[in-house]
Amino acid sequence: MSRPSFLTSVFTVAGGTAVAQAIALAALPFITRLYPPELYGGFVIFLAWGGFLLPVVCARFEVAIALPSSLRAASAVAWGSLGIAAVLSTLCAAVVALVWAVHPPAREPALALLPLYVLLGGAVQVLGNWAARVHAYRRLSLSRIVQAAATALLSLAWVPLWGAQALGLVVATLAGQFIALGVLAQGLSQTGFRRRAAPRQVWRLMRHFRRLTLFNVPHVLSDAAQGSGLPLLIAHFFGAPAAAYYAFSTRLLKAPLGLVSGAVSQVYYPRAASHRHDDERLRRDALRILAVSTTGVMLVWPLLLLVPDAAYAWAFGAAWAEVGQYLRALSPWILSAFVAAPLSVLYLVKERFGLDFSLGLAGTLLAFALLVGAWWASGEVILTLWVLALGMTAYNALSTWFEFRYVLGRRRVHG
Repeated sequence: MSRPSFLTSVFTVAGGTAVAQAIALAALPFITRLYPPELYGGFVIFLAWGGFLLPVVCARFEVAIALPSSLRAASAVAWGSLGIAAVLSTLCAAVVALVWAVHPPAREPALALLPLYVLLGGAVQVLGNWAARVHAYRRLSLSRIVQAAATALLSLAWVPLWGAQALGLVVATLAGQFIALGVLAQGLSQTGFRRRAAPRQVWRLMRHFRRLTLFNVPHVLSDAAQGSGLPLLIAHFFGAPAAAYYAFSTRLLKAPLGLVSGAVSQVYYPRAASHRHDDERLRRDALRILAVSTTGVMLVWPLLLLVPDAAYAWAFGAAWAEVGQYLRALSPWILSAFVAAPLSVLYLVKERFGLDFSLGLAGTLLAFALLVGAWWASGEVILTLWVLALGMTAYNALSTWFEFRYVLGRRRVHG
């Protein structure tokens, strides 16, 4: 069987993610009318805590599935990643039990589901990377479609059965993860995935790729601190409704962009890994991705700025009218991050882990500094978000230039 072309693979994954996003967006007007901002805020807090754990639940070994030359070795890496996810999820459960024991006010039902959310998310990451490794892009797309459909349907069905509560959104999210995992797990043995792996081989490969983890995990934790810490800070400075509006507006824009960007990255990463020593080819592919994504962003941004608040109130309910102000303020940052995100895989394939971590940490520190500084100077939430977004847009542009100059340039810089 011939291997699909790069563009065909991107369109296959992007098509599935587009359908998944269409399902999620179609359900949002109904979900927002069933779950007001104060309840949605509880779901945001759950996701914020999970956001610290989920990106590193496999210690980032899942990204190494694309690197071994043989499927047998790649299977061993996948098993090692699943084992790490199981251990860290168990530790998460122990921490949750301890918190419940010493702090009774924290005994929210949703908190008990956090370890399961982390474990299922880690398994989806592992099998998703395996699907990309073996070019099973149709299955990858299907898993995203059924995940979105299951999550949306159960979120809507929960309210008439058990009433409006943040727990409904959490349970719906877990159900979507579980069903997506089932789709990805179908026919694994036919793709070369081994049903078991020798512990000695798993340990040897974990040691072989440990440098990737040593540098990549801190970087991902830095990004997670930014993604989860900012909503918590906004809630502290401006109140829980502001955090709900922030999270909803970022989701509204990041969800379709992130799925498309993730599809490109998931296809681009194995391709770039197979040509990691050909800087000219890497540069050519990166420039093509950059040109297409930048053109799309320049067409979308003016439309976002022109949509009035009344349109958001009509679409999502009067309680969510302020989403428009938040979305307009955050749009430069989110759109520039969409352009820059797929190119970040170059740090992995070129093993510039130190540079990747340094830039990621600088971006996280800058985001917190901008938010705290703007809040201290103005105390006004929308102005604070504009300052945050414009500062981070400048950071994304500078980091992308740095990537072309020092990662793909002629000068050899060791991470």
